[in-house]
Amino acid sequence: MDVPFPTRLFSLREANGLVDTLKDQFTRARELRDQLMGAQEKLAAAGRPIDGPEVEVDPAAPQSVQRLQARAAGIIAKLRDLLREVAELGVEVKGAEGLVDFRSKLHGRTVYLCWKYGEERIEHWHELDTGFSARKPLPVDGDFIGDLLH
Repeated sequence: MDVPFPTRLFSLREANGLVDTLKDQFTRARELRDQLMGAQEKLAAAGRPIDGPEVEVDPAAPQSVQRLQARAAGIIAKLRDLLREVAELGVEVKGAEGLVDFRSKLHGRTVYLCWKYGEERIEHWHELDTGFSARKPLPVDGDFIGDLLH
């Protein structure tokens, strides 16, 4: 059973300080995702599609299918490890393709600073009970406060 990582609050400066690391990690995650999609397509074409987040090697399957199943399982394990490393930074991973939220304080309430793969820096935020589609540009008067640096 996974133990949740402790929640921490990020200042805007701290969050932006992680963007280069996130770019690197999600570049790798996207490469793994593409490799997995290729393996999934080949397995589907062989009549053995992947049905869920777990892939088991079927000992009754042809060797070529077993190799593909083992490859897919290995890719999934690498992707999970990579996303766990990202979560260990204290951020909340919202999408393996590169969508991340950082908890922060704005005007005394907890909100999310929001970053998406391809963005050079954090320029948006949203409420805890909303998602990516409700994100807003950073306010001019916004002083996003973290619990390590202010």
